[in-house]
Amino acid sequence: MIAGRLTEYVTLLRPVVTKDAYGSKVTSYVTCRRVHAEVQWKQGGTGQEVSELFPDVRLNVIVYYAHPVEEKWRIEYDGTPYNVTAVERSRTRGLKRLICEKVNE
Repeated sequence: MIAGRLTEYVTLLRPVVTKDAYGSKVTSYVTCRRVHAEVQWKQGGTGQEVSELFPDVRLNVIVYYAHPVEEKWRIEYDGTPYNVTAVERSRTRGLKRLICEKVNE
């Protein structure tokens, strides 16, 4: 394990699905915990959809293996939310690598 490189903090956000008054599903995110992490910038740029520019930012976030995090969760780093699109587990190193994309809302 490379605990010395986990110098940043991220907040893990767990999705909670509820139904509103009309019966449709609403997904909200609840804070699970704040953890040490190593954040690696992967890619950045802008994309255009329907004549609007959206930032396209991807990060690799490395956290300790024991922390509960799955795909479709979110993390918050420096006040910006990111969707977790994939989780690579390495039990021998004791780490998880989270592949994240910035949320465009």
